[in-house]
Amino acid sequence: MKVERELPSSEAQELLELTIDIADKELAPRAAEFEEEGRFPREVFHLLGETGLLTLPFAEDVGGGGQPYAVYLQVLEELAARWAAVAVGVSVHTLSCHAVSAFGSASQRQTLLPWQLSGTALGAYCLSEEHAGSDPSAIRARAAHDGGAWVARGTKAWVTHGGRADFYTAFLRTSEDPRNGISCFHVDAGSPGLSAGAPERKMGLRSSTTAVMNFDDVHIPEDRLIGEPGQGLRIALSALDAGRLGIAAVAVGIAQAALDHAVDYAR
Repeated sequence: MKVERELPSSEAQELLELTIDIADKELAPRAAEFEEEGRFPREVFHLLGETGLLTLPFAEDVGGGGQPYAVYLQVLEELAARWAAVAVGVSVHTLSCHAVSAFGSASQRQTLLPWQLSGTALGAYCLSEEHAGSDPSAIRARAAHDGGAWVARGTKAWVTHGGRADFYTAFLRTSEDPRNGISCFHVDAGSPGLSAGAPERKMGLRSSTTAVMNFDDVHIPEDRLIGEPGQGLRIALSALDAGRLGIAAVAVGIAQAALDHAVDYAR
């Protein structure tokens, strides 16, 4: 449906027009087939990366698009109106980059973040566990410091892009402190001992891969700890504050598409 938008600049208007053009030409024609087959559309994320749509709300000096968050959310709306699973994927990637962007050291922001925002990388967010969905403080997957590295063991559930991502922002227990016992780590997809379970069988968003991630003595270098030890829960909740806005924008886009279909049907 045609939406009247209040945008802060002509650049933002051009960005929305570019998004609509890409969504109409590249997303909408593929969505039904990929959803039917449950096929992950990695090539679509490459396209969005090439056009800058994977990095919009981050600072330009680290490779982001430098756009206000409200503009990014409207981009998600337009993507979701054509293909909800892709919009969810963009939102989750943004969520995964938040930790280094907001809590990373100067070195991590200079090294990890430009790669995360390169447009070629795709992130995943590993917080929930089967017994710890709405209560992240109850997670049991852990990382122990051992000889200059962290060694991670345990399982993460319902990971969007599980087995498909290039990096995982993982939250692991590093002490038994109930409030400050969780830490945040950047984990590369190729790390030995890191593996994905079979993709979940879902009723919707079938082209968005959701899987369990297993950490079997995964060695994580010391410099991949994001923030301070024990700061993980704060980082996780900070990311979710913004991430919930992204999923809300996806829901608005779905509603717009549903209204369009209802109007067409009534005609």
